[in-house]
Amino acid sequence: MSDGEYQVLRETLRAALDHEADSYAQLSMRARSVRSIAMAEMARAVTASLNAEASRFPQDTLVEKRELAAWVNHELRQLGLTLAFPGTRRPAILTATPGRRDADEGSRFRLESKDEQGRRVMSASLEWMPELEPIENPPRIEGGARHR
Repeated sequence: MSDGEYQVLRETLRAALDHEADSYAQLSMRARSVRSIAMAEMARAVTASLNAEASRFPQDTLVEKRELAAWVNHELRQLGLTLAFPGTRRPAILTATPGRRDADEGSRFRLESKDEQGRRVMSASLEWMPELEPIENPPRIEGGARHR
């Protein structure tokens, strides 16, 4: 994108948000919609190249798998994205776990998420990195906040 195209994007976003709102709640809802649209487009745009780049990483040892998982999670976090958990599409992170016998033999990738009760849920384990599906990373829920 050129500087001019970035400026057009900025002006488009400003126009979408500058429409007169009756209340903060109305403006906040509009801003969240704009954010979700932008995040969905970013996720769509990076999916193929993220998977291609990640497939270039070595994945033979537990250390290599952990380095790849850390790289994937970091890259997505920088973009305000995360991974979709299979079946539920809840936010997830990529992890690497050791095998049964030793750290390298049988080391696996898993996706880790939380269920409705906040309990940790793990996907099936895979020897090689699964197809990554980036999604919007939802805003975190504040610990003691009454407004959820």
